[in-house]
Amino acid sequence: MSIRKLISSPVVWIALGLSLLTQATYFTLDHEHYGADTPSYLIPADNLLHGHGFVNALHQPELLRTPGYPLLLALFRIAPLKVEYLIVVQHLLCVLLAVAVVAIALQMTGSRLVACVAAIVMSLDLATLRVANLLLTEVVFMVLISLICWILYRAMMKPAGKGIAIAGAGLLGGYAVLVRPVGVLYFVPLSLCLFLVLRRRAWRPVLIFVAFFLILPVLWATRNFVEGGYFGISAIGAEDILYYRAAGAIAIERPGSYPANILKVNGELIQQTCADLEQMYHRDCSQITDKQQAAYASRKGMSIIREHPLSYLHSMTVSLAYLVFGGGAEALSRVSNVSPRIAEGIVLLFTVPEVCLALIGCRYWYRRDRILCWLLVPTIAYFLGISAGGEAYSRFKVPIMPMYALLIGGGAAGMVEWAQRARKPGVVSR
Repeated sequence: MSIRKLISSPVVWIALGLSLLTQATYFTLDHEHYGADTPSYLIPADNLLHGHGFVNALHQPELLRTPGYPLLLALFRIAPLKVEYLIVVQHLLCVLLAVAVVAIALQMTGSRLVACVAAIVMSLDLATLRVANLLLTEVVFMVLISLICWILYRAMMKPAGKGIAIAGAGLLGGYAVLVRPVGVLYFVPLSLCLFLVLRRRAWRPVLIFVAFFLILPVLWATRNFVEGGYFGISAIGAEDILYYRAAGAIAIERPGSYPANILKVNGELIQQTCADLEQMYHRDCSQITDKQQAAYASRKGMSIIREHPLSYLHSMTVSLAYLVFGGGAEALSRVSNVSPRIAEGIVLLFTVPEVCLALIGCRYWYRRDRILCWLLVPTIAYFLGISAGGEAYSRFKVPIMPMYALLIGGGAAGMVEWAQRARKPGVVSR
């Protein structure tokens, strides 16, 4: 489908109008723009602006946060800009992505049903609306992941200039890691996709992609080692192992609410960690460096996980369910008068059918566009799998929403095709 036809398509304009309406409505109703993690991004951003370097509140090298999002915050701290203006940019990025997803669906399938369903999913996703309204990394990360997938898709479809495109996708992937370190192994499923599509011709593109992907993360890990003695992208990963992954393994064994147990165990582990570190280093817990805390947290967390392997797997399964089916109940509760429990029930009315349609959509896209399917499914599986822990929250699903929306749209089209075949006499569904 040509660009002119896409622009004139009523589905594209419907997607634009619907997305603008939902994003603007949520922006108007919810005036809280600071999440729990926002200060940890603002502090190094402000220190950068004041010439102190990328340091934390104690003016020690910042090892927990990566520079991708703080650099953007620093830009919006320069007068006459205000950091709150970034919220407007994030909402507009969500609108542009919704329109882009619809355009891609129309171009790949020509199906208005696929495009319309994808537009509705992108526009009405409560977790996306909530995160776009907060100074957090997910929306920027979602844009980067979507760009990477699209560039790789075009590169695999058109061999001309493939090396440059793949190198560019790799660099974007490396920058995405500096926005959210959770993407540090994303090159693995993407390399697998390249092998599946290009087969024997994949070695050179894969080497180019991985090499360019790793440039920025390795440079940042080297900076952390030189300035803080910690060779890694972010020390926060070690803390997550203890305070969320290991905490989840313990919390799942206790009676009562799993989320409530997570918070309780988390607090217990923080107190125990502080006491142990003070005994080890003979100084106040607040004076322990990030490197020392990360080393302890990683060692202690892995020890707990090894002692409770089945409970850890159980907690990951439950966390994955919260991640997939949660869907932003908090956002609905915030902007309406419904209780959190009722909001959760309402959200399930959307998320359960979405999961069913997404599973059907895997088969639809496999038959319709195998290359795109091999990009969509591994991307979704990677980010859901790597985020399935005690810290799992519906906002962690936001970066994969464009891919997820395409799967759901494909699932809706697959259902209609099946229904049409079933109505025809003498036709047996396969």
